[in-house]
Amino acid sequence: MNAKKELLTTSLLAITLAVGLGALSFGLFSETPPNVRIDVFAKKNGATSVSFLPQDQVLLEAQVSNGNASTAGAPVTFEVKSPNGTDFLVQTAATDGLGTANVTFQIPWPRIISPETTWQLGTWQTLATTQIYGQTVNATTDFDCETITPTIDVFTDKGGKGPNARGGTFLTNETVNVYIEVRNELNQTVPGQLVGFQVLIWGGGSFTTYVRTTNASGIASITNPIMPDTAAMYEDIATANFEGIVIVDVTTITVRLSG
Repeated sequence: MNAKKELLTTSLLAITLAVGLGALSFGLFSETPPNVRIDVFAKKNGATSVSFLPQDQVLLEAQVSNGNASTAGAPVTFEVKSPNGTDFLVQTAATDGLGTANVTFQIPWPRIISPETTWQLGTWQTLATTQIYGQTVNATTDFDCETITPTIDVFTDKGGKGPNARGGTFLTNETVNVYIEVRNELNQTVPGQLVGFQVLIWGGGSFTTYVRTTNASGIASITNPIMPDTAAMYEDIATANFEGIVIVDVTTITVRLSG
């Protein structure tokens, strides 16, 4: 009889342990696995951008999260390849309390390696990788680096800036100030640049011409390039020869009789 009780007790204990282990195993394997995500962006002056100029500062920013929660302390490796496919940067940074990691670098000024190759210009490729919670995840982003065409821009106090922007409407008793701004391949203003300025009366031929030099801010100015007390439409043409490239901009000024 005692042997039967012992056998029954042992069986019940075995069943209890089996049920307990099964519940434990179910609990372990039913946990939601980490859902790690990484995103990476290239930023210029604090804003996401896909277009940069040589000598621009590039901020690479990675965001690491698990589900909907930011992940702090995650190591992020940034790998940057230049347009010709060579490694330019490999650097690791840890995410902060907001799940953000970043690195900064400057795009070099273009250097000619061969007549066909300027390695800084073209598409730069970025890979950001993190290993956390037993997972390895990565994200990529690309951005372009190109120079721009040098520009000249002629405008007035009343006219908007930009190619061929209208100069605005003035009265014959008003002072007309015309400004000429020159910018280089990096969109920087150019001081000490010689500029030509021609004034045409609409339908009446040339009125006068000027030669000016841009100041420290890259801007030349002309006051009252109009016929005194003459209501007319004037076409103003600004030109400059910048490093062998002739650049031109035109604006139109309307002058009306005062009163």
